[in-house]
Amino acid sequence: MRATTLRYVPTMAHRIVARGTSFVDEAGRERIFHGINLVEKGHDDGSGTRTYRGVWTPADLDDLADAGFDLARLGFVWAAVEPEPGRYDESYLAWLEEQVDLLAARGFHVILDAHQDLYSDAFGDGAPAWATLTEQPFEPTELWSDAYLTSPAVHEAWDAFWANRPGPGGVGIQDRFVAMWRTVGARLGGREAVLGFDVLNEPVPGSGAPEIFGYLLGTFGELTGLGDATQMAAAFADPARKLAALDHLTDADLYRALGDAAAPIAAPFETDVLDPFYARLAAALSEAAPGVVVLRGNGYFSNMGVPCAANVAPGAYAPHGYDLVVDTDAVPLASDERVAVIFERHRETQERLGVPVIVGEWGAFGRHEGVRAHGRFLLDLFASYGWSHAYWCWEPGLFETEAGALLRRR
Repeated sequence: MRATTLRYVPTMAHRIVARGTSFVDEAGRERIFHGINLVEKGHDDGSGTRTYRGVWTPADLDDLADAGFDLARLGFVWAAVEPEPGRYDESYLAWLEEQVDLLAARGFHVILDAHQDLYSDAFGDGAPAWATLTEQPFEPTELWSDAYLTSPAVHEAWDAFWANRPGPGGVGIQDRFVAMWRTVGARLGGREAVLGFDVLNEPVPGSGAPEIFGYLLGTFGELTGLGDATQMAAAFADPARKLAALDHLTDADLYRALGDAAAPIAAPFETDVLDPFYARLAAALSEAAPGVVVLRGNGYFSNMGVPCAANVAPGAYAPHGYDLVVDTDAVPLASDERVAVIFERHRETQERLGVPVIVGEWGAFGRHEGVRAHGRFLLDLFASYGWSHAYWCWEPGLFETEAGALLRRR
């Protein structure tokens, strides 16, 4: 039986802090982290009950540490923390504590990520059903993330969240979310391995999303001469036509121009909605867990190269970036030129805000072959910027894949 190797357990002397555009340790040394996402969005435990506890084992964490990882973006789901309004699941919180301690014992620092996909546990993962305020039916889309753009149910639920609409007991839904984070922060923030709080994964502007995407499609068609927004939407609905259209976007100047054109229509969500949201969460967490870095994520459309207009980044910037072929069979065709523009945009945002960066998600290569060169390009880019990063994501058998071999540092 394999023996578990215990490395250092961080103490208060090992608390990482943000200083300027760097993370530094107790000796003032700059730290750049090589990280992995550990996120369980929910699966049937075999008895018909949905569980949110990851299937990774201590041996899997040993393998990650042996491969040179030293940061984990550990996801949790609001629906699991607060299954009923105001009632927090003690056993799930204890499981999160256990995971932080297991990671700390292997030399990891930890970012806690309030994960969501399509806002709600009723549609994907995230908010509990009681915090999903919509009267619209939800219909899944072939590519899951297209529901951000097409689903009235998803749009209405996000709109209610951003407006802090009253939910059960007359309490605002966003107020409930902040209270949930206070609970998580107070429970886990005292553990010195906890570097940061990523307070909301990939925030989306609700009913504003189709307008922004439609504008992107129309501008793309105009810049390339391929047609209007309706024609481009039809092209993007067909996988083969979409790939042919994307060939036009390997021109970095064209791709930047597309982002520039969409920036004014995307900016109000960042400045008018997300800036006050992150300021509010930072204030709440500074009381619940002083000393822990609060991470500012970018709005959904900045994942694909629209400039992020953020003015508020309480502790650090945690952008995401994926090529436009993500989550499809065309992942091995990902464009270095497009992702270079995406992360150049994030670099510009970092320089404007003057904070450190941890790339919260990148990659999503899964078990695809033919991704090594693109992945190496991204790792070299992050190194040139001095950025920490967390690959999306751990899965069983990670080190049997091409992506796993790429990520191994020893």
